[in-house]
Amino acid sequence: MRKCIFLIISLFLLAGCWDQENLSDRRLINGISFDLSEEDPNLIKGGIRALNIQSQGGGKIEVKDELLTTEGPTTDELGHEIKNYVPGRLDVTKTFIIFIGDELSKEGISPLLESFYRGNLGYLPSKVVVVKGKALEVLSINNDESPIAFRVLNGVRSAEKNTLLPKVTLFTLWNKMGDERMDPVLPLVEKEDDLPKITGLALFDQDKYTGKDLDTKQATLLMLMQDDLGFTGDIFIPYEKNPQKTYRLSIMGLERELNTKVSKDGTFTSTIDLKIKTEINGNPLRDSDLKGLEAHADEVITKRMEEVITILQEVHSDPLGIGMEIASKYPKEWKRLDWEKEYKEMKIKLDVEVDIEKTGGLL
Repeated sequence: MRKCIFLIISLFLLAGCWDQENLSDRRLINGISFDLSEEDPNLIKGGIRALNIQSQGGGKIEVKDELLTTEGPTTDELGHEIKNYVPGRLDVTKTFIIFIGDELSKEGISPLLESFYRGNLGYLPSKVVVVKGKALEVLSINNDESPIAFRVLNGVRSAEKNTLLPKVTLFTLWNKMGDERMDPVLPLVEKEDDLPKITGLALFDQDKYTGKDLDTKQATLLMLMQDDLGFTGDIFIPYEKNPQKTYRLSIMGLERELNTKVSKDGTFTSTIDLKIKTEINGNPLRDSDLKGLEAHADEVITKRMEEVITILQEVHSDPLGIGMEIASKYPKEWKRLDWEKEYKEMKIKLDVEVDIEKTGGLL
């Protein structure tokens, strides 16, 4: 814990030699939480996790990881109110992660995040996550290894590399929240056994959390349909003759094409063509065996993706960008559309082709 905090502070010391303000005069905020107040639903309960840096003399410093909370009607007033509790300046320019409780997320997250975009204080690479339950419960977890915000941040980054979560930052999120042509998704975190756990993706309709989620396996399928492949990714397929056992397909490459057409009666149909290049980790197989596995994998993945699409249409969440496709190709038709009704009823087809290019060793 001490080594981790020392390295973090060293980065701040090296990054701002021109700034003559002493670090001991500020608290470095690394995580923020927002929830609905339990006492008054018109108020927001905010929490911050901050590194309190104090000079001990002789070139020594003491670092404390503090948790501060308060309530207010807006995030701006929360920030103003919390300053009354601490001396020195609260530095939000390196807030690595923002936690938002699920109930508050359902009311819309744009007002919560707007203050981060105004001025020059917002840290646009920040991650934003939805917490199942109270966000403060995750932010208040005490962790001996490193501040809890960094633990969750590292978990999110790892999930992004493994195609379990898409890369979403404060900056990229803002571009989608106010655009009805495409909806955002955010990482979903839960507190389990006094530890934060990434459990999937929270689905949004513009800036409002729908209350519906995808688990991490479904999240991988959504990302493939979005043409978003991380450093690596895995899909587990049951054996056709023994469904209780599975084999792993490691995704090596991806080709995706979205094509939307309008019929004479004005209805839309979208087709997602996917070519997934994979490696199978198992015993060496004959070519005839591979062809059978490829055909079976096509069917399994298609069925699972259809289930994901059904969920998206039910809650009117369009992270696939189908609305964007229609608006760009058919601008006149888009203007007349009742998109909420059209999206839920339109046909979205899949054409999935799995190619097992090589086999790996048994793992």
